[in-house]
Amino acid sequence: MKRFFTIFALVWALAACEKAPTIITNDSPEYTGTMVVAYEGEDFEQTGIKVLGEFDESKTTIDIKLQKVKFVPAMPIRIDVTIMDVPVVSDGEGSWTFEADGLTPWAMGGPYETYRVDDLRGTISGDSIEFSLGFFNTKKQENYPTSYSGSLR
Repeated sequence: MKRFFTIFALVWALAACEKAPTIITNDSPEYTGTMVVAYEGEDFEQTGIKVLGEFDESKTTIDIKLQKVKFVPAMPIRIDVTIMDVPVVSDGEGSWTFEADGLTPWAMGGPYETYRVDDLRGTISGDSIEFSLGFFNTKKQENYPTSYSGSLR
């Protein structure tokens, strides 16, 4: 019997240590939608792309996290890209606008300086998000216009 209680206590302790799932709140909404990248004169469209928006505590900036994206058809892997510290403004009625220029996105564990985010413009309204931007390749001196439209999952 003592052995049973020891095993039970061990299983209970391990279960108690398990991390609780992240709860999506208004401070970090997750959207699912379509991303389109203009590449070599054609639109490269991906559906089912998740974007997480994380507001700071004062709700004056937002981090926009594009999850598991490809930017060109031949890209061998999908990556997560974060555009950090984007200024955001509320209209006081539940809608937000954001815009920024010249930001260095983060990808693969650090700043991804090969690309620069230019002309980022977007809105969050109700259960939807829409934005457009240019990913400017600083080495090739080429711009890749990108747009996203999604809704809360």
